[in-house]
Amino acid sequence: MLTELVLRHMAGSKKHGSTRLAIVEQALIDTLERLRDLAPSPRVRELRAKAEGYERALRAWVTRPPTEEQRAALLRLVLELNVEVIALGKAARG
Repeated sequence: MLTELVLRHMAGSKKHGSTRLAIVEQALIDTLERLRDLAPSPRVRELRAKAEGYERALRAWVTRPPTEEQRAALLRLVLELNVEVIALGKAARG
């Protein structure tokens, strides 16, 4: 998946220099992988759309660095999404 390849490239890049951004990148990669493993449903599509929106915001930071507040906000949102996707996966497995 192209999105995951872009994120993996960004995660390997030393340009960001931020632990927080590295956490966001890896959490997005993990979230997208988990979503890919779930059966298609409206909820999965909704969560994938959220993840892709967060990924677009992160990509934009390559050319326009975020403020510390923006980094913190995206980290919180991505981690919340990751937890939500994990819970959905557990519920799907029974």
